[in-house]
Amino acid sequence: MASVLTVLALAVGTFWLEAPKLLRQNHKREFIIFTMFLLLASGSYVLLTLEVVLPNPFKIVEWMIGWMI
Repeated sequence: MASVLTVLALAVGTFWLEAPKLLRQNHKREFIIFTMFLLLASGSYVLLTLEVVLPNPFKIVEWMIGWMI
């Protein structure tokens, strides 16, 4: 549980350091992408730490581009 709290604290700290600069420089798209990836990475880590079985990401990619193969 301590590692989950540590990662969440680091994610909040990273957001606190980077978000104001992106918004001040009027980088709205970068802010959205940064937030999305930060949430995705933090959420994935928390789920893996709590031993939740996650699906294989290759299956999603295969489903998305399967029609081209």
